[in-house]
Amino acid sequence: MSMQPGGPVAAPKKSILPAIAIACFVIGAVLVGFFVWRIVVTAPRTPQPIEFGRVELKDKGLTIYSSVPVLAPPCKAQDADGNDVPLKHPSGSETITINGDSWYVVARSVNTVPAGVYSISCTDDATSATYAAGPKSSIVSFVLSILGTIFSFLIFVGLGVVFLVIWLVRKSRRNRPTTTFPTQPGAPGNYPPPGYPQPPNQTFPPPPPYNPGPNPDRPQDRRQ
Repeated sequence: MSMQPGGPVAAPKKSILPAIAIACFVIGAVLVGFFVWRIVVTAPRTPQPIEFGRVELKDKGLTIYSSVPVLAPPCKAQDADGNDVPLKHPSGSETITINGDSWYVVARSVNTVPAGVYSISCTDDATSATYAAGPKSSIVSFVLSILGTIFSFLIFVGLGVVFLVIWLVRKSRRNRPTTTFPTQPGAPGNYPPPGYPQPPNQTFPPPPPYNPGPNPDRPQDRRQ
């Protein structure tokens, strides 16, 4: 609380807009970092060629690719214990392009199998396709991660900037000096300090007496 000649004046309340802006920046940074991590995780990777019938998957899931489009060749997969891994064909056409090479999805494991070594064999006498395998990947998840990164940055960082600008504008208006008129001591909000010489009282001569003059409707009032 500050003291002024006119009496105690309460200190202005602190605005919460800077805190809201900082919170928006923090939330935006966390979400952007999360979606960037998802981009790295879900980014398509070059599958491993099935040349010797064995591949080692670093991540869970199993997807089999071909270098050219094929009509669902019979592929079989077994885990390290010799157990068959059920496979299913994709419902539609799925293609990934990595380093200029296109790979077409042939089959996926029905269940999400863990990472490890798998034995895979594909029988194809109709084409000269090269087959490869890799962990489960989803183009949809990869695209959604990219969109999440963009929208998180635009929404939360944009909101933080808006709140910060509003706070700065209000602060500049609050600190703007009040316009006064020193030549008018009696103006509202500009009272003269104690000891200020008061202007002399202005007096005017009394008005002359009212003389209505002769009334034309009363001849007896006329002077003879």
